[in-house]
Amino acid sequence: MHSTFARTPLTFLALSLLLPATLCAQDWTQPWADPMDRPPRVDLSASAGLLVPTDWSDLVILGSLSSATGALEQVLVRDVRVKPGSVFGGSATYWRGRYGFRAHASYSDSTLAVGESFQPAEGSLSVDVDTWMYDVRGAVGLVEYAPHRLAWPYAFVGLGGITYNLSQTVSPPLLTFIERPPAGGGAQDRLIVEDAGRQFLVAIDELGVETVFALNFGIGTDFRIPVGGGGIGLRLELTDHIAPSPLRLRIRELGAVGGLDSASAVDFGIVHHLRLSAGVVLQLGR
Repeated sequence: MHSTFARTPLTFLALSLLLPATLCAQDWTQPWADPMDRPPRVDLSASAGLLVPTDWSDLVILGSLSSATGALEQVLVRDVRVKPGSVFGGSATYWRGRYGFRAHASYSDSTLAVGESFQPAEGSLSVDVDTWMYDVRGAVGLVEYAPHRLAWPYAFVGLGGITYNLSQTVSPPLLTFIERPPAGGGAQDRLIVEDAGRQFLVAIDELGVETVFALNFGIGTDFRIPVGGGGIGLRLELTDHIAPSPLRLRIRELGAVGGLDSASAVDFGIVHHLRLSAGVVLQLGR
C-alpha cells in the first residue's frame, strides 16, 4: 500500500511534464490534427462563361451514278454543329477536408448550324437550340485544406447528361438534296441510295429534344477571402463535357427479293463541350 501511494506523486509529476509537451506539439491555428476531423463546409456558386462544342457530325455519304435512273448523287449528312455561346450555371458543393461532392447545372443559348462552315453556305440552316448540362461530381483539392488559404485549386470528375432543345424540329434533318425518293413515295425521313447495283434504305431520326449521357472532368480554383465563419471569393473553372452525338442514322440493305437485311447504325463519334467560366462563390463554414 505504501509503495502505491509513493508512486502516485511520481506518476502525477510525469504527466504534468508530458502534457505541456503534447500541447506544444499541436498546431492550434488548425485545432484538428487530422483535417478529416474538421467540421464539413458547403459552398454555393454562380458563374458565367463561354461554351464551345465540337461538331456533331461532318460525315458525308455520296451516292453513285446509275445508268438505270440517271445521275444519282446525294449528300446525306452535312456538317452539323452548335455555335459557341454564352453559358450560365450554378453549383453546390459539400466538402469534408480536401474531398467534395458537387451538384451542378448550367444553361447555354446558341444556334445549331446545319451545312454551314465558318461562312454561311447556300442552303444552310440555322436553328435556335437551348443546351442544358447537369451532373454530380466528385472533387478533390490539390493541396491540403486550411481556412487561411487564399487559393484553393481542385480537380473533379462527374457523370450526368446533356439535353438539347431545338426551337423547331428538323425533318429530314441532315439532307442536302434528294434526286430520287423511295419508289412509290414513302416517309420523308427515308430514302434509297444505290451503290454498285446494291440498294440501301437510309433512315434518319428527327431532331427535336435530344438527351444524351455525359461524362465531365476539369480543373478549377477558388480565390477566397475569409469572412466571419465562412468566406467569399472568385471561382475559375475549365470543364469538358463529353457526350455521344445526338444524331441518329440507320442503314439497311435491300435484299434481292425485296426484303431488308439487318440494320447498321452510323457512329457519329463523341462531342466535346469545352466550358470556361468565372463566378462568385460563397463558403459556409471554415
